[in-house]
Formats: sequence, structure tokens, C-alpha cells
Amino acid sequence: MYIYFMDNIQKFFSDIQKIKKHYRSENPVYDGKKVCVQIQNLFSNSNRNLKSLADAFSDYWMNKYILNSNQPENEPTEEHIKILGAMQALIENDIFSTEALSKDDWKELCQITNCEAEEIPIETLNSMMMIFLDKQAM
Repeated sequence: MYIYFMDNIQKFFSDIQKIKKHYRSENPVYDGKKVCVQIQNLFSNSNRNLKSLADAFSDYWMNKYILNSNQPENEPTEEHIKILGAMQALIENDIFSTEALSKDDWKELCQITNCEAEEIPIETLNSMMMIFLDKQAM
């Protein structure tokens, strides 16, 4: 007997697909930017205990990847979803699910985390800083 358990990152990806599906079924024209705003809200709600950090991470994602896209009607692409999922994994201290982040992403996320440090519980902050150190983002 095989039992499958969905982890938090897989659930996050599944919820994103539901947002896209619901938007397409409820609207005659797909608007990638509006869908991405809903996904930003999902990200923030998934991280209520770190709301200011989650908001800053999702703003970075929106500004770097979505608003600069050459094809906004196709957003979020699978690549961009994986990047936001990697940010979720970072917050959850799951270093094995962060491979979608570039070196520039790591540096920017480290800076964002430093700016938001006083709002982050010390255990979470220490875990994140260890990951940033491991990724040479500091």
C-alpha cells in the first residue's frame, strides 16, 4: 500500500494552480498580473507569522519576475512559480527545495531578511542566516 503525503511546498504549488484555474473559469480574459496579485496574497497568508518578510519577498518576486516579464499574459510561468515556491521553502527552512533561486535572488533575499530582522523570531532568523551563509549570500 502506497500512501502519499503532500508537503507544504507541494500544497503551495497546488494552491497556485487552483488560483489560476479559478481565475480562468471566472473571467473571460486571463490577466496574469491579477492572478499574481492573488498568489502574492496566498504567499502572505501562508506566512502570517512572518507577514512583513513574506510581503517583502513576494514584492521582490512580483517586481523582478512578473512586472518585467515580456509575456505578462502568461504569468506566472512555471519557472516563476518555482521561484516563489523556493522562497516559501526558505521561510520554512527547507534548503532542499530552494534550487530555483539564483545567486542574485539569494543576495536580495538576504538583504530583505536583514531589513526585516527585528520582526522575525530569533530561531527563524538564525536558521535563515545559516542558509544564506551556506549559499554565500552574505
